[in-house]
Amino acid sequence: MSDTEEARAPENIRQIVEAVLVSADAPVTPGRLLALFDGLNGRHLREAIDALKAQYEENGHAFTIAEVAGGFQLSTRQEYGPWLRKFHDRNPVRLSQAALETLAIVAFRQPITRAELDTVRGVNSGGVLHTLMELDMIRLAGRSEAVGKPMLFGTTREFLIHFGLRSLADLPKPRELQELLAAGEQLAQARAEVGGGEAQAAPPAAPEAADETRSIPEEEAPPRS
Repeated sequence: MSDTEEARAPENIRQIVEAVLVSADAPVTPGRLLALFDGLNGRHLREAIDALKAQYEENGHAFTIAEVAGGFQLSTRQEYGPWLRKFHDRNPVRLSQAALETLAIVAFRQPITRAELDTVRGVNSGGVLHTLMELDMIRLAGRSEAVGKPMLFGTTREFLIHFGLRSLADLPKPRELQELLAAGEQLAQARAEVGGGEAQAAPPAAPEAADETRSIPEEEAPPRS
């Protein structure tokens, strides 16, 4: 058997994929995994991922493979979160109610201008937008065609990773989103506490301004890629 044929044997594909996920510090896209093998297709990769997950489940491992932000990532199972927090002596990272509300609106209505966001919330959202951009949860997504061409805001890949979503298509109905965001905070904390290459750490919460009338100058905000 040639080296190429040996590498494409089902058990070797699983081992190589597992090694990559263990060493990665962020979700790995299917394209990057497929690029490691000649002639491997999406079906082969899916079979390898499913076989690894079944193996972890059968053997009672405390981790599995999560599909997050369009990629694959090793993640501890959610039920072990309390023990990890106790071991690492960490408190779960929490976003404020204002931040959760703003994220929910941006997620469902993106791209959205700050004026539109303020109209929905009924308050000036400049301060909370600034905080969410510092946390890499929200990004600048271009300019509106409206008068003055105001900046548009959208969610980031970090938003998907933090809340364990494969894509924006996985967003629940609007009335369920705040529950998801709260649960996602705990899931992100559990993944972060694994450390090393098995999880992407949740971004640290930055202090928000107590007065939400503080504004963020749109023209001065640096665009994000």
